Parts: sequence; C-alpha cells; structure tokens
Amino acid sequence: MQRDMKIVEVEARAIDVGYFNVKYTTGRKSFESNSLIGTHMFPSLAPRQASNKRTTSAGEMAGDGCVVELDGISYFVGRDAIFHSSGKDPRKVLPEYSMSKKYLALMRGAMYYMAKDAGAEQELVIDHLVLGLPMNNYAEMAEALEERARGEHLVTSPGREGSMIRITVNHASVIPQPRGSLWNFGVENPGFNSKPAWSLVVDAGGGTLDWFLSHGKTPNWERSGAYPSSMLACSYAVADMIDPDWKERFDIVQQIDEAIRRRAPTFTVGAREFDMRTYQSAVDEVLHESVQAMLSKVEDTDNLSTILLTGGGATVYHDFIARNYPKLRHSMVLEPDPIFSNVRGFQIGAELYHARMKSQAR
Repeated sequence: MQRDMKIVEVEARAIDVGYFNVKYTTGRKSFESNSLIGTHMFPSLAPRQASNKRTTSAGEMAGDGCVVELDGISYFVGRDAIFHSSGKDPRKVLPEYSMSKKYLALMRGAMYYMAKDAGAEQELVIDHLVLGLPMNNYAEMAEALEERARGEHLVTSPGREGSMIRITVNHASVIPQPRGSLWNFGVENPGFNSKPAWSLVVDAGGGTLDWFLSHGKTPNWERSGAYPSSMLACSYAVADMIDPDWKERFDIVQQIDEAIRRRAPTFTVGAREFDMRTYQSAVDEVLHESVQAMLSKVEDTDNLSTILLTGGGATVYHDFIARNYPKLRHSMVLEPDPIFSNVRGFQIGAELYHARMKSQAR
C-alpha cells in the first residue's frame, strides 16, 4: 500500500452486495503474527434523501455512512442508513439487481468504507476489485457488472460539505458467489484442493440459494445453479402469516430473520411477542422448495466428498438438510464464519488476479 497526502493506492479488495447486508474487505491485517483478511458489513439500505435536506452539510443528517448521487438523486448508504429511511424498504429478488441504482449505491458505500480504512481523505485507487453474482444470472450479468465497477466512483461524507472522495477501480472481476467460499475453504484447509473428489458448495444467501458443484478445481456448470428463494423468502413467509405489510419493513424483516437463523423460540415486534413454533411450518416449506430445486439439478449426491454450507443462512439450511436428508450428513461441513466466507474468497481471488497481472506486466 502506497500513501501520500492525496492519493492512496491498494492492490486488492472485494465486495459482496447481498439483499440483507453488504460485505466488504479492507485488505490484510496483521494479528498475532498472522495475516488475516479484514471483513466488515453494513445493511443493504439505500434510502433516497429528500431534495430539501442538505445531507452533505453539517447538522441533523450526519451519520455513519456516505451520500451517493445517481442521476440527480442522493442516497444515504452505510451503517446508519436506517436512521435516514422512511421505514419501508420493499425488496424483490430480481435477476437485474446488480444493474439497479440501489446496487450501485451500495457498492459505492463499500468503497467509501474502504477509503476510510485506508486513510484516503480525497482519493483511493483500487487496482483489482472482485465482486460476485448468483449462479442464476452470472453468465448474463458478469461482464456488465465488471464494466460498471471499473473506473471512477464519487461519494460524499455527510456533515462535511464538499468532502468528496474519488475511488478509481483499475481492474474488476466478477465470479460466481459460491466459488468465493470454495476458495476461502481451500485456503483454510490446504489439503482440500489436492483431493480429486466432488464437492458441493451450498450458499444460503438472502435472495437466492446458490450451489456450485466441482471436481477438485474444475466446475460442473451443468449441475450448478441457483433458486430465487432463500432466507428472505423465509422471513416473508412468516410476515405473510401475521401482517403482509411487514415485508416492506426492513427492521421487522431483520428481526424475523435473526429469530430464524438463531433458532430463537420467539421474536418481538413493538410490544408483541410471537412464538416461532407457530410459523416454523411456513419456514420449512420455503426450505424444502429450494433444497428440492437444488437436488433436482445436482441429481447424484452419492459421490459427494464434501457439502460445504455457507452464507448467512448456512446454519438454517445445514440443520434442515441434516434432518430431512440424513444420507447427506456424513458429507456436510458448516463454515465456521459463513457470513463472510464468500467475500474472503473474493479477496483471495483479487489478490491472485493482481499478482498475475503484475507478473505478466514484467
């Protein structure tokens, strides 16, 4: 990393824009003689800012995050985004999500935090950035997202008028989301990549359940795929049984999601407490539908050496599959830190891409 008073350059970074949270890396950090990948996240909220409010001026609208302007509309993105929101945030799992203004605002929000971490007050240059896409739209959207990520991005710190930060991405790559977890798992388990065996990554994200089948390092695209129903659909199923309008309330959906993921007996909305046992059948129906879609595409599972469960809903899907498909138990491995496993893998990929390009330039 090179620094001066105005421009800071970093070699490799990664971003994973999800429906619940945005995960991003801040490079390698030294901890007890180990080189660890720094990971962080913030909620996937990008509320529009009213045109009569000066979000970039000192005062009431300041917070932890940044302002991103797109086509004349300002969006607040970051850890305090919920305090700038109207309270409603309808979410639909759409194939073109990566081409939306919201996605771009969230991606730039991650870049803002990267700049802050690197001490770049005016300008940050990222040599290689890696992002991921679900398996169901990777082939169609990867090139467009790479082009969208490359080049110049501007963000503004709230509460400090004129504090514009410029982030420039020299090179960008997009990979299938589950492949990030596979790379991360391979680095943490060195003997894994040397095995000439079949492995299946099951990535339980917010919007989609993705699966990635490979033999060693060679993918089988025909048997890999994604289903547009996962943890968000589980929360929506619960909300539909109580109050369908809750599906537009980010904070309530988040509470339901946390109760599902933590296997909590109850969750509370306002002053009301709800017993999760009442809604478990609705959650199980979503899980069954998505798992069946995956198994129908994968077909033969008898020769799977490893089934790696990752993503924010990894524990939920791990328990469901183990309970309902007992013959798969012996192959199942639960990622120790599933929320960040994909983005850590993206970072590893960014480092490899950067090193390769640097070597080719010599």
